[in-house]
Amino acid sequence: MMNRPRFTARNSRRRLLARPSLIAIATLLLGLSPASTLGQSQTSTEDLGGCTLKDYVYHCDGAVFQKALSAASRVAIETHNADGVARDRLTTFVTGKLGKTVIARGAPADLSFLMLPVDDQGVLNDSVGGASLGTLRIYMVTPDGSRGHLLWAETFSGPRDMPWPAVVRGLILQFQSRFHIK
Repeated sequence: MMNRPRFTARNSRRRLLARPSLIAIATLLLGLSPASTLGQSQTSTEDLGGCTLKDYVYHCDGAVFQKALSAASRVAIETHNADGVARDRLTTFVTGKLGKTVIARGAPADLSFLMLPVDDQGVLNDSVGGASLGTLRIYMVTPDGSRGHLLWAETFSGPRDMPWPAVVRGLILQFQSRFHIK
């Protein structure tokens, strides 16, 4: 005869072990999504240009980025399709402060500036600075026009209820301050 409590305990353990496996599979599938821009792994060994990923945070080499920025003349701006605020502010910053030409979608570019909000699914930082709200990623562009190596990653943090236009402004000002751009 079957010992009922042992059978129940064994099934409970199987269910507990299956749950993390399902979470890991779902995370892997989400990580393979082409729209994802957050760091998916704790440490990266691939060549990311001037950046490495450690403990879910990009660490970028400012000298490598500044060299690539100086050499670039044409820049692509990428934002969410309906995000005119980020596109307009980023375009004004890139043309006015950096002196670069913003190219039309599909035209050859040297660098790609990507600005997106950080969603609630990402790793949240509830430290003194608040939650991570927006990110600016700057990539090399491959000869076929797609994003290449990540050169710079800037994240802006603040109170969760901060409106997106304020996040965009804060992110650009933070980036500008970091590289002493007047």
